[in-house]
Amino acid sequence: MRLLLAAVGAAAALGFAAPACADPPPEPQGDDGGFLAALQQVGIHYASPDAAITSGKAVCTCLNNGESGLELVHDVKTHNPGMDMENASNFAMIAAKFYCPQQLSKS
Repeated sequence: MRLLLAAVGAAAALGFAAPACADPPPEPQGDDGGFLAALQQVGIHYASPDAAITSGKAVCTCLNNGESGLELVHDVKTHNPGMDMENASNFAMIAAKFYCPQQLSKS
């Protein structure tokens, strides 16, 4: 299943999809308000808070299913030509920080 992700880059609205992942484990829990604030702080604005949160949790589902961080960032960028690699990387890192911090310590 392809999860649709909606986010807005610095100036333009972007819609992006996370890569298809195997059946997800239970939805990651986290600090939704902190996640949304962190996105705003780095200049990633979102059209829908719910879509941004769903997108962040989808990042963790993919990482938890074995996708590497580099693969994930590349997929986010590929599916969102209007998003640059820096924003794609920032989104993935912020999602991991707030929804699956254990992924940040993996090598």
